[in-house]
Amino acid sequence: MEGVPIEIALPPKLEDYLEHRHRLQDVKRLLKQFKIPVRSVHAPHGHLADESFKQWAPGVVGFAEAIGADIVVFHPETRSHDTRQDEQTTAILNIKYVQDRTQALVALETFWEKDRVLTPDEIMENRLPMVLDTSLIPKPEITWIMESYRTHVVNVHLSAVKPGNNEHRASRQFMPVDSDPFCLDLLDRFQELGWDGVVTLEYLPWLSCKSLEDRHLLERIYRHHHDMAE
Repeated sequence: MEGVPIEIALPPKLEDYLEHRHRLQDVKRLLKQFKIPVRSVHAPHGHLADESFKQWAPGVVGFAEAIGADIVVFHPETRSHDTRQDEQTTAILNIKYVQDRTQALVALETFWEKDRVLTPDEIMENRLPMVLDTSLIPKPEITWIMESYRTHVVNVHLSAVKPGNNEHRASRQFMPVDSDPFCLDLLDRFQELGWDGVVTLEYLPWLSCKSLEDRHLLERIYRHHHDMAE
C-alpha cells in the first residue's frame, strides 16, 4: 500500500467516532510510517442538520488537514417529509460554518432517496461541492450531473452495480469497474470535458486486491488526467 493514495473512512456511527477519536493521532502516525497519502476523509454519519454538527465536524476537518487530505466527505441524512425543508436550511448553514473554517473541500455525497436532507438536485441548486457515487444513483442522473455540474464534482466514488440474475437475487453495488462498461465510459467523458477531480475506487471490502489491480490499470489509462485513490 505504500505510496497508494486512499480515502480514509472514519467510524460510520458518530458515537463510535466520538468515543475513539483520541486514536486519530495513532492513525496519523501510521499513515506517516507507511508513507500512505490520503486524498479524502469520509466523515462519520452524524446529522448535518443537528446543532451538534458544529461541535464534532471541525475535528474531522482538522484531522483531514493534519494528514494532508484535500476533501472531507459528509453524508446527507434522512429526514421526515414534514420537517425536511426547515432542516435542510440548518444543514446548509452548518456546512457553510465548517467551510468557512478550513482550506479543505467540504463535500456532500449523492444519495437517490428523496427524504435525504440534501438530494443530488438540491446539492446542485445550492452550488455545494459534490462527491458523485456511481453505485448510489441511477445512470441517467450520473450522466446529467457529469454534463451539467462537473465543475463542482470534487470526487467520484467509482464502482459498478451488478444486476441480479432474477427476482430472488438483488443487484450488487460497489463492484469492480470491469463489471460494467459504463464506468470507463464515464471516465472517458470526464476526460473529454477536462475534469480534474479525484477518483476513488469504492469496492466491497473483500475486493480490496481487485481494487489495487484496477487502480494500476486505470492509472496507466488516465495517468495524465486523473488522480486515482482507493
